[in-house]
This record gives sequence, structure tokens and C-alpha cells, in this order.
Amino acid sequence: MIKKEKLLLITSAVLMIGILTHVDRIFFKRGSSFCARFLHSSLSYDPTWDLPEPTPDQHQALKQILSQKFHYLAKGAHCFAFISEDQKYVIKFHRFASHMRIFPWLTHPFSYYFNERRKKIKQHNFQRLSINFSSYKDSDQYLKDETGVLLTHINPSDNLHLTITLVDKTKAQHRIHLDDVTFILQKKANLIYPTLDSLYSQNKLDEAKQVVSHIIQLVTSCCQKGFIDDDPVLRKNYGLLEDCAIHIDVGDLIRNDAMKLRENYIPHVKEMTESLRKRLENHYPLLLEHYNEMIEKL
Repeated sequence: MIKKEKLLLITSAVLMIGILTHVDRIFFKRGSSFCARFLHSSLSYDPTWDLPEPTPDQHQALKQILSQKFHYLAKGAHCFAFISEDQKYVIKFHRFASHMRIFPWLTHPFSYYFNERRKKIKQHNFQRLSINFSSYKDSDQYLKDETGVLLTHINPSDNLHLTITLVDKTKAQHRIHLDDVTFILQKKANLIYPTLDSLYSQNKLDEAKQVVSHIIQLVTSCCQKGFIDDDPVLRKNYGLLEDCAIHIDVGDLIRNDAMKLRENYIPHVKEMTESLRKRLENHYPLLLEHYNEMIEKL
């Protein structure tokens, strides 16, 4: 009788764990796979990724911006993005691979050490992380105007003393200490093609021409500073502020000093904006001549 009761208890416990696990996965998927734990890494401090501290005036401005809640916006290849309640700012948190998180043994506890496939994935993830961190740092130091970046924080620190409230897709709130995580705070930009659609439909051709000019100027400016985009998708990775275009995704901007030379960056700008040229040809033919004029002026 006692054995039957123990067996029943064990069976019930296993079933309960299975049900809870399944329910947890449902909520996890509903939240677009966001988990606050994914923002915290077990990586040690690396002086390679140090950046200057905000000045007192900058810190005060940041404190004001971060006093509002930020709501879930999207999940990218390497970041979770949240948008401010006033719709003016986006903050992106690096999404660490499972073997880089706090308590890495919670996921694949042995395979990263013994499985050859997992070991290769781990090596790739570290290589990718170095590329991303280099892009974050370069964007902050050399491409603020081209990215709309207000603050970049990579290493764990103890000097920001800033916190933020994140609201995920399930409306759950998470209080995050920004000293503990890797993030980029940017001005919020409007996507290029919806903006062109709106301006063109309203016959605001001069403003639409300015959009075309801003995009070409952005790609040219980055080349002249020795940077190119390793993921040049204009429709989703580029955006517009009031007076300029910016890179929305800063994780794939890489150094290429050869692009500083005019004979190299002109064909690159043409290649980078070819999708824009085709879009103008098919949807906004009255803007195509302006595009060609801008390219000829390079």
C-alpha cells in the first residue's frame, strides 16, 4: 500500500512538472521568447569593450528618458528591442547565447563540453559576439550621427546607477539595473519605405526627394569614415529621423578602411542602394531622376 502511494505521488509530481513546463513554454512563446535572464551574462569584464562614462548633463538627460516604461517592440538576430512610451526612443539589449548566460548549466549542461556540434556553435557564438561588440563600440565612438545612438553600455559596471522598467508582450513588468546588462539606447526612427509611401501618396515630392538624399548620404558618410553594413537591408535596418537617415541595426557595422577611397565607395553606394533604385523605378517613378542625380554627384 505504501509503495502504491509513493508511486502515485511520484507519478503526480512528474505529471505536474510536465504540465508546468508545457505552460511555461506557452507563455514563453507568447512573450516572443523574451526572458529577462537572457539579458544577463556570465562573461567577465573585458577592458576591450570599455566606453566613456556619461557626463553629469548626459546622465541627467538619460535619467529623464529612462524614467518612463519601455514596451516590447521586436526580437532581432542578437537583440531584444523595447520602445519608450513617448515613442521617441528604442533601447536594445544584447540577447546572450545560453552558454554565456548566468547559470549556463540550465540549458545544454553537458553538450557544450562534449558534443562536437555544440562546441562549434559555442566557438561561432563567441566570434559573433566579438563582431557585435565591436560594432556597438564603433557606433558609439564614430557613428553617433549615423546611428542615432545616445548611450552604449557593454561591460558590467557600477557607475550608471540607472534602472529601467520593461513591459513584455504578456504585460509583465521587469525592473532591470542597466549597470548589469549590455544595451544600446537610440533615437527612434521611422522606416524608409512606409515614409516614402506616405509622402508620395500626398504628392510631397520635395520631402520624398529629401528621404532619397538622406539614404544616399548615410551610406556615403559611413564609407568615408571606413565602415560598411554587413546586413544591408534597407526596408528594415535603416530609418529616418527628422533631418537624416540612420542605421537602425548597429550590430553589423564593420570596419573597412578601403571604403574611404572614392573609387571604392562609389560602386559600393550604388550596390547598397540598388534595392532603393528598383523601388523608386517600380513605385515612385517621379523620384528616380533625383536618385540618379544624387548618385552622379558622388
